[in-house]
Amino acid sequence: MLETSFRKNLHEKFSNAIKADIIIPTLNEESSIRQIIHSIRSHSFPIQVSIFVIDGGSIDKTVEICKEEKVQIIKQKGKGKGTAMREAVNVSNADIVIFMDGDGTYYVEDLEKLLEPLLNEKADMVVGSRLMGKREKGSISRMNTLGNKLFNRTINFAMNSRVTDSLSGYRAMRIETFRDLVLFSTNFEIEVEMTVEALAKGYRVLEVPIRYGNRKDSNTKLDTKADGIKIARTLLFISMNVNPIKFFSIITIGFIVLGSYPAAQVIFEKITIGEIVSVPSVTLAALLYVTGALSFVVGLVSELVVRSRRRLEYLISRKS
Repeated sequence: MLETSFRKNLHEKFSNAIKADIIIPTLNEESSIRQIIHSIRSHSFPIQVSIFVIDGGSIDKTVEICKEEKVQIIKQKGKGKGTAMREAVNVSNADIVIFMDGDGTYYVEDLEKLLEPLLNEKADMVVGSRLMGKREKGSISRMNTLGNKLFNRTINFAMNSRVTDSLSGYRAMRIETFRDLVLFSTNFEIEVEMTVEALAKGYRVLEVPIRYGNRKDSNTKLDTKADGIKIARTLLFISMNVNPIKFFSIITIGFIVLGSYPAAQVIFEKITIGEIVSVPSVTLAALLYVTGALSFVVGLVSELVVRSRRRLEYLISRKS
């Protein structure tokens, strides 16, 4: 009864005021796209929801099915999932954008969990966390789970956050929020970039538990090794730009720790025998300490640059 009353209140409050586009990037998704479209259309939402498919050059019946179902579909100009998402938002005129994969792994029934915090202004970006919810056996490989946890811990350390699923492709936000994010990624690393950018800009990022299923076909487009390297590289670059002082401080500490052993050896020789025998140890310790000091200086300069950039972005946004 309480859930029914809540849904009724949402319908009355938002049904005529806010519009949302469910953006679905596709590439050879004929086995799942029709079912996704039917599931969305058969579900009752508290706001006006439209399906927006952006196709990356499917050679199967994906485009044909979308045309049969009379959903809005455009042909992607660039390559990659990240490019598709940006191109779709550029032509969308909705108030809210919801990103959903076209492989049938996400459940339409969980969509209201993403919408509710946005509609009640409790969050600026809502992410469906697969690790907080229930997953079908085999839906996420052990390697992907391990990589996801590693990325999450890195983000949480750099941003003082509590992210559990930075790689989730099921998320919703106001279209103004997306357009305010500085995004460069072209492929699957777009999710990590969106999460970190939103946290860096002070947006409220909220995760909600969702269910996650197996793909409708067995051909995944995610190359665990290649895409993992891309995501790690993106995360490294973002960490250096978002919180450089913390990033370079870790490197500085590392060099100091490495230099402690040869330095201790030199000090021990000076105390016990009155002279330094291991001259190479002196050189090594000096090089490691100097490198550590330089790393810290680079971190300070980078922090100054980042803060100046943020201030400039803030002033530009105020004038516009």
